[in-house]
Amino acid sequence: MRAHYQKSGDEGNGFLHWWMDWYVLECRGCEHTFVQKCSTNSEDLRHFYNDAGEEDSELIETLSYWPAPSKRPKPEWLWDFGEGIADAHRLEQAIMEVYGALDADLPILAAIGMRTCFDVAAILLGIDDDLPFAKKLDELVQRKKIGGVDKDRLALLVDAGSASVHRGWRPKPKELDTLAEILEHFVFEAFVAPSRRSRLDAEAKKLEGNVPSRKGKKTKGDPL
Repeated sequence: MRAHYQKSGDEGNGFLHWWMDWYVLECRGCEHTFVQKCSTNSEDLRHFYNDAGEEDSELIETLSYWPAPSKRPKPEWLWDFGEGIADAHRLEQAIMEVYGALDADLPILAAIGMRTCFDVAAILLGIDDDLPFAKKLDELVQRKKIGGVDKDRLALLVDAGSASVHRGWRPKPKELDTLAEILEHFVFEAFVAPSRRSRLDAEAKKLEGNVPSRKGKKTKGDPL
């Protein structure tokens, strides 16, 4: 623990007592520093029987953290997927905001953000922004940017985002994981994999010139 601050008070002429503690904590392993807020009040009690069989109670503490703990690991390719792509920072920013919404337990915003990520990605892939979502998906298939299965998955992602926008749909954690998997797969296949293939082709060309060519097989009687 690096620092501690406490605040407390009473309400209702002393009927209710409340406490708030802030701790600046540091992980002993990775040295990551974060803030923990612990809040409780005299009305939030958990009743139970102690080891002696007697009725007992304890305060219920509510914990929150800043920055919020990561709910989903960011893919390792997130930091280099935009190489050679104009305006790739727009998609990177949109994706990072999705992870921020996931970490902050904001599922509706996360689902909406994933739909926005698809929109931005489609623009970067040369699709007209004025087209409706269904037409955008058709165009991506025609240009061989995605396959038929990808189209169905992305249609689901777009529908989920639209449901959150227009009907306030709140996806469950498992549903959010599935939507995030769909988005990550799409971005990887459309942007990361082609970029990595190009880099690998270039490195292979360099290597080709450095590998000694195979000499002709020696026949019997040839000098050593």
